[in-house]
Amino acid sequence: MEILDRVTTRSNICNVQVAFSGVAHASAIQDWQPFYNSVITAGDFTDAYASLSSIDFDEESTNVAAGCYYTQKVTFRFPKNDSRRSERIALMKKIKFVKLSFSDGLELLIGRNDYIQNAHPKIKIKTNKMLCEVSIESKSITPAGHVQ
Repeated sequence: MEILDRVTTRSNICNVQVAFSGVAHASAIQDWQPFYNSVITAGDFTDAYASLSSIDFDEESTNVAAGCYYTQKVTFRFPKNDSRRSERIALMKKIKFVKLSFSDGLELLIGRNDYIQNAHPKIKIKTNKMLCEVSIESKSITPAGHVQ
């Protein structure tokens, strides 16, 4: 069974983009994991500056009586001390979707938690004297899928 073959690619996260609007639909593209992958309409992704070494992605499944759900979390950090600090932090609280770009060309979407997005991700901001850390957490009925 091909799906259980060894995965031979190794990739790293090389970019993080955020969207404050848009609709994510389950992909109807044949041979492209149609339910798991997404197509975005009416939304624009914008690069968010982050130190590449600070971008983290975690996904964990949890089994409950109703079935399984996945908690997906993206964390990234950037310098916090500039003239637009407060405005940038307030804007981060409005994130609707996050797209992680990988060195192998694939892009992972965080934020679509059902067939469509029915709940926005939870955003947590933590700042110290040097850095601002943004954590975006979404609970989903499926593992994070790719976006076209």
